[in-house]
Amino acid sequence: MQALVLVGGFGTRLRPLTYHVPKAMAPIANVPFIERFVDYLEANGITHIVFAMGYLPDPIANHLAKRNGKAKYEFVVEEQPLDTAGAIKNAEALLGDRFFVFNGDVLTTIPLRELLRVHEQKGALVTIALTPVDDPSRYGVVVTDSDGRVQAFIEKPPKETAPSNLINAGIYLYEREVLRHIPAGQPYSVERGLYPKLLEMGAPFYAVPFPNDYWLDIGKVEHYMQANFDVLSGKAPLTIAGKELRRGVWVGENGQISPTAKIEPPVLLGDGCVIGDGATVGPLAVLGSKVIVKEGAIVREAVLWDECVVGKGAKVERCILGSRCEVEDNAAVEPDRAYGCSERITAGVAA
Repeated sequence: MQALVLVGGFGTRLRPLTYHVPKAMAPIANVPFIERFVDYLEANGITHIVFAMGYLPDPIANHLAKRNGKAKYEFVVEEQPLDTAGAIKNAEALLGDRFFVFNGDVLTTIPLRELLRVHEQKGALVTIALTPVDDPSRYGVVVTDSDGRVQAFIEKPPKETAPSNLINAGIYLYEREVLRHIPAGQPYSVERGLYPKLLEMGAPFYAVPFPNDYWLDIGKVEHYMQANFDVLSGKAPLTIAGKELRRGVWVGENGQISPTAKIEPPVLLGDGCVIGDGATVGPLAVLGSKVIVKEGAIVREAVLWDECVVGKGAKVERCILGSRCEVEDNAAVEPDRAYGCSERITAGVAA
């Protein structure tokens, strides 16, 4: 089976983290997202993966070049932003008679073989995965008939009047014929262009709900942070690197934890982390490699990328720090936001 993964976006909703790091390389519990995503694809029987790239393609390609995976990888880089359907069309020369398409920012356990089974049973041109959400007003709702055939896409309906809580999960299965309906060499959207066109044509267009499988779009700061916490808590059933010292506390190699430090699970400490006297780490803390948390500092409900330094008595709560950030002694980091790589956060509440 073949898959096309759309990883060409600018990652604007994750800025400033993505100014110098592509969204696909953002770590989920200390493993690059793209690594976890390829694991998912290979576990679901995908043997050929095409990556549609645009913004900062080299870190993704270089990382995958070192991977000893089961699948064959190929890359196509767009010269200008082409939107979702335009990126699919741009990869046409590498695509076969049938292929999956994925938004490259979805962390999920949705089983692809079930999508394939329904697609073949219905003789579909397109079959898409649906996932339930608590508040459909933030998304596009998909309306189907009793047979699963798509009837309409309703963009951001009021929660009280939404006809369904099932949304487009960003996972599609296409027959090659779909490519004929996408204009070449220009930006074109799957959601706003291709799918309305297919509905108007009366094409065999089906959807399959997956109410019991994990799904999260990691493209926003709060969702990216939640994805990390879901891995720690076990809600997202993914592997966690490191040795589990005790229930819910994972540590990498060559770290140092003071006997007077307080480690409250769930916590993941990467290789070479140093936790100082009287420091508190956790609950819900992910520390990348070589992170230093100094004496009396507090880190909880936070994701720290590699080589961050948290000064004495500092507080880092409900936030994300990009690689090599430095929090000064006694500084209190502003919650509910992300800091870009190499930022310095001074004493007082950061602006």
